[in-house]
Order: sequence, then structure tokens, then C-alpha cells
Amino acid sequence: MQYREFGQTGMQLSAVGLGGLLAHHWEGASGHPPPGEKRQIYLRAAEMGVNLFDMGYGDEVHIPAELKGVQDDRYFSLKVGAPRAAELEDTVDRHLANIQREALDILRVHHYGYMADEGLRQRIAALKQAGKVRALCLIRHFEQDQQAYLDRGSEPEADADLVIYNYVCRQQAVGIARAASMGKGVLVMKALGGQYLSWIHKNTTDWMAATPETLIQLSPLGESMRHEVELVYSFSAGSWHELAAPDEKVAPTGAAVAWVLDNPGVSSALVAVASVAELESALALI
Repeated sequence: MQYREFGQTGMQLSAVGLGGLLAHHWEGASGHPPPGEKRQIYLRAAEMGVNLFDMGYGDEVHIPAELKGVQDDRYFSLKVGAPRAAELEDTVDRHLANIQREALDILRVHHYGYMADEGLRQRIAALKQAGKVRALCLIRHFEQDQQAYLDRGSEPEADADLVIYNYVCRQQAVGIARAASMGKGVLVMKALGGQYLSWIHKNTTDWMAATPETLIQLSPLGESMRHEVELVYSFSAGSWHELAAPDEKVAPTGAAVAWVLDNPGVSSALVAVASVAELESALALI
């Protein structure tokens, strides 16, 4: 496993972090594994050198006791979206109780929510001052947040950003380079194109002929994703098959993850998996 500086936070993150396990199953691309399998995913990830674990999707209740508690070389990230300022500390406290720690390593908040709510910004600053939160990471999911990152880079108060970046969606290379020059950390989401579509469909669909409507037809989410289909299409549709070796019909997921990590500005790529086998495939070339 490679380890990389997380901006100026002093943290050394594994190049791949374990994303929210529930994300894969909630979006319907595969069945939901039993708790025992989830436990094995966490333990195998740690065994393979992963030291960054993402929370905020529901599956964090399955984090094994062996991984909890104060350990200087293990880090936990929490996604809270765009919360109400008055509720944030209680949310953080609940997760700290679960992982048996006094401080959260990385708090992830939507950029638009952070910028629009002065009370939220003040509450986050207070949590950092109190030592309950070590680093603030702003989520650049929606188009306007992505564009702001391209235009001016990371916000001064943020320690890092979570950006969409993968083999078929490379626009944020400019933002990542700017963030690196500013000493900011960079977490990557959608390294495998998101879980809205199966990996097989991403590799075998003729994207030259396909349209966003094709994605709706192929995705288990169907019509429920129509309101964001253009965004999903932008990071899901493309020539994933180019990552395959000549004798491979489908590119291995490890090749897609390795491509993301070829960018030295990336601190860590958060990858969600549904099984130990998926985990091992994603980390095969790291």
C-alpha cells in the first residue's frame, strides 16, 4: 500500500480508502451482504494496509471492534452532507462514540451548504477549536461546486476537498493541481464511475451511441435518477474498456483505481465495495 500526505494536516493516508459500504447496495447494483461479510471487508482492508475508513452511510455500525479506539495510524472520515448547524455536534458525537474516539479525523461537508450557512461555518470552526474535528473536507459533488473548485481551488478555511475524478471524467485535474499548489488535501470519489451502473455495463456499453437515456435504462435506479442523470452520465459514461489488457473483455477495477492514483495530487481515493473479492480486485495494482 502507498501512503500519501493529506495536505498540511500531518496525516498519512493510504492511497485507497474504504468508502461507505452501503453506497454500492443502496444504489441497487448488487445484493446487500450480511453483517459478517461487512466485518470481513473492514478487516481485510486493514490487513491490506488501508488506514482510511469512511462513515455516514449506515454501515459504519459494522466496523469491527478491533479497528476502533485511539490509533495514530488509522483515520476515520464522516460525511454529514449539508447539516443544520445546531445538529452537527450531536451527529459528530454519535459517531465518535461508535468508533470510541475523542476526535474525528476528517469531517466532510457539501461545499454549497458550507458556503451558504455562516452558522454552520462557525460551528465547524468551534468543533475544530475544541479538538473534536481535525480536518474539514468540502464535497464537490454538484456542478456549481465542481466549477468553483476549477475557478479558484479550495476554500481558505478547508483542509481538503472531495472531488469527482476518474478515467472518463478528468476535468478536475486542473483543480487537483491547484489544490496541491495551495497545500490542500484531495480525496477522490467515483474512481470507478459511481455505483449507479454495474462495472460490466460501464465496460461493455457502446458509449459512442449511448445517451443519458441509455443510462436510465441500464441502471437499477431507473427513473428515480432522472433528476441527476446528466451529472451521473458525466462521470459514468466513457471508454472504460480502454483500461483492459488485450486478452481482457472487461477492464479490472484495479486498473481504474491505479489510473486515478497516477495523479500525485490525489491524497486518497475512496472506493466502496460489496465483498472482499471486490476489495481485493480494486487494490490489486496498488
